[in-house]
Amino acid sequence: MALVTCNYTCLSPSHDLQRWNKIIKAQVLKGNAEHAIQSYIDMQRLGFCADNYTFPILLKAAGNASYLRIGVTLHGQTVKTGFCDHLFVQTALLKMYSSLGLLVNARKAFDKMPVRDVVAWNSMLDVYASGGQMDNAIEIFDTMPLQDLSSFNIMISGFAGMGSVTSARSVFDGIPEKDIVSWNSMILACMNAGDVAEAHTLFEAMPERNVITWNTMIMGYLNNQLPTKAIDLFYKMKAGNTKPDYLTVTGALSACAHLGSLETGMEIHTYAKMLGQASSPHVVTALIDMYAKCGSIGSSLEVFYKSKVKDIYCWNAILSGLALHGFGSAALKFLGEMRENRIKPDDITFIALLSACSHAGLVEEGCQLFACMGKQFGITPKAEHYGCMVDLLSKARFFDSALQLIETMSFEPGESVLGALLGACVIHQDLENGEKAMKLIMDRACSLSDGEYMMFANLYASCGQWEEAQRWRNMMNDSGIVKTAGCSEIQINGRVHKFLAGEIGRD
Repeated sequence: MALVTCNYTCLSPSHDLQRWNKIIKAQVLKGNAEHAIQSYIDMQRLGFCADNYTFPILLKAAGNASYLRIGVTLHGQTVKTGFCDHLFVQTALLKMYSSLGLLVNARKAFDKMPVRDVVAWNSMLDVYASGGQMDNAIEIFDTMPLQDLSSFNIMISGFAGMGSVTSARSVFDGIPEKDIVSWNSMILACMNAGDVAEAHTLFEAMPERNVITWNTMIMGYLNNQLPTKAIDLFYKMKAGNTKPDYLTVTGALSACAHLGSLETGMEIHTYAKMLGQASSPHVVTALIDMYAKCGSIGSSLEVFYKSKVKDIYCWNAILSGLALHGFGSAALKFLGEMRENRIKPDDITFIALLSACSHAGLVEEGCQLFACMGKQFGITPKAEHYGCMVDLLSKARFFDSALQLIETMSFEPGESVLGALLGACVIHQDLENGEKAMKLIMDRACSLSDGEYMMFANLYASCGQWEEAQRWRNMMNDSGIVKTAGCSEIQINGRVHKFLAGEIGRD
């Protein structure tokens, strides 16, 4: 999209320019960056010129939509018109370059500002904090002539993103008067660091809560593998005064998917309909995923086909569901439907498709998909794609092809790739190729995990070499590694019961 060069000697009636600014701002607020830029082009063609209110809006649109070339062009126009010296425009330039991931350019824009208010300082602080560059953020924070509450909250949020709960707590305790953002950011820091108990303590101590507070706790429980607590908190929120939003519902449905709790998932689906949130693409995706993981692929398909708006995430969710249930041929047909609907497949799409081929034993189709990823769609295979292919080939006993594929990888094969190879060797009781996989694993790793030790032992046990299997078990015990106990969870009458492997009974 080319921007028109305006004749900046024109004199536009101020009220007409204000009308254009309102139109462009409304489009940006609705997320229509492309329409906003087009309106700007139309505005120039009619002889109207941007001012210090227009440029910040346009720069925000360019940053939000990752329009690098347009953003640079707009920067040039601010210089040509002299608006680059305006504080609002300078701050908008800083934020745009930050959104585009160009932190050096953002810093240059900041350093060129002759006068910096607290908004400009906080913008630069946020650039570094949100970018994970906390050393630079600390430098800016300590240099600030005046720190306001937003400054402290940005620092807490930055440390939260890094999982540095001690540093976040130090900033949090130093705030004279905390607001709800301060508390929410500190809870996030605790959850990201795995300190669930402290997050709960903060949650209970908060003077007030909003929907972000509840969502942070629910997603925190989910990310820390505590889906039961996430669902319990969802019901507590539902019974209170805070109305759940689409993120709350999405989190609760994801917790049901983790637990395989179909009954609770259906209840939340009904509740989402009552709230008018069941049509949200986020909720639709979560519903498709939940029903598939709870064993009801028919309900997943029903939700998918009834949805009027289907984004790439919805398509990927249904493909993953079909793969999980072994419907490889159906998944491949959905790829055709995707392309008919002009939805461009991404790397997640191909993970789902390759997984579907692996589950269904569709070797030829899987190989064709893998080959066309880069050629037709420009997608570079990642470890997950290689893992699916090695799993597909190994399960079909094409071990030589699997090993050759591993050798062609442009990066070191990880656990997902080598684990797939070794797992297939155990299934097929193939000691020769299994030992090749073992060598690759031992060459890669400085130390072995409990799972790897057990896989080695299982390989020899599957081939009847019991002494060697016991030797690997003994090596694991001697190294001090304790095998992580497997567990199962089941919901009965609304209560979730957890069972650990090796438990004899339960009252």
